[in-house]
Amino acid sequence: MQIKKLDDLKVTNPYLRLGTDVSSLEKSIQTLGLIAPLVISSDNVILAGARRYQALLNLGRTEAPVVVVEGNSLEKELVSIDENLVRKDLTKMEIETHLRRAKEIYQTLFPEPEVPVKEESISEQKIIKETLPAEKFLTMVSEKTGLSPKQIHEAISRDELSSEEVKEARLNGELSLSQTNEIVKLKKEDQILAIDHIKELPVREIKKFVKMAKAQGVEKAIKQSTPLHPHQKDFDEVETLLKKALKKITQLNLEGISFESYPESLQDLLSQIDESKTIEPKRLSRTSDFSGDSLQ
Repeated sequence: MQIKKLDDLKVTNPYLRLGTDVSSLEKSIQTLGLIAPLVISSDNVILAGARRYQALLNLGRTEAPVVVVEGNSLEKELVSIDENLVRKDLTKMEIETHLRRAKEIYQTLFPEPEVPVKEESISEQKIIKETLPAEKFLTMVSEKTGLSPKQIHEAISRDELSSEEVKEARLNGELSLSQTNEIVKLKKEDQILAIDHIKELPVREIKKFVKMAKAQGVEKAIKQSTPLHPHQKDFDEVETLLKKALKKITQLNLEGISFESYPESLQDLLSQIDESKTIEPKRLSRTSDFSGDSLQ
């Protein structure tokens, strides 16, 4: 460990976060001192410890203990990513991006075969093989982040498979994590075509849409899954509820329970449903609404 002047250190590393609230860190340094040294490269670029650096500056300190990391650019970048992954204020998308980049660097520095974990036949001709990154990488990241290997793999896959349009939609709060997990099953070019349509769909419908898009193409899937009637969703909900009710009524009939045996409130409700078929929709009368009487 060495002592370096803060003025000599460089904050050009894109992974660094400056301008954040470090008041609690300042109090800790004043009370306990700087527990963890800054991590820098041989050319004085800060790789890890931007908040500690900022807190020291705010306190008027001029020097800090540092650990100098020797290595190539990828090894230095991995150190910065490693520091960020243990942060608590990263968004899910930032974590996914960091994990994906960490995997790329790790596999470049330490080439190892990936581990096949699943085989799924989607047709007689095609087999999808899903793999996990190298076991050592998963173990290392899991220990640092508290995430399970499966969570790490899913996070990396989301970042790798998402188109820029999908990432932007997530960033803007237009797509949930569950919706994203379904849309990334499509090719990136198909995600771009489908995203505006999918934003409005619940996860259950997105699953159907993705399956249809893979079989028939995105444009046909959009056409077939777009409601023809403005109240189609309402109709679908009513149909689902009535199907459940009909199933229950059938079960009761099989047990010898007739309509007359139903509670009066239930009989009344079923009668209202039957009567609703003959009710005419209310229409506004232009002559009555805008007649002289109505304005008095």
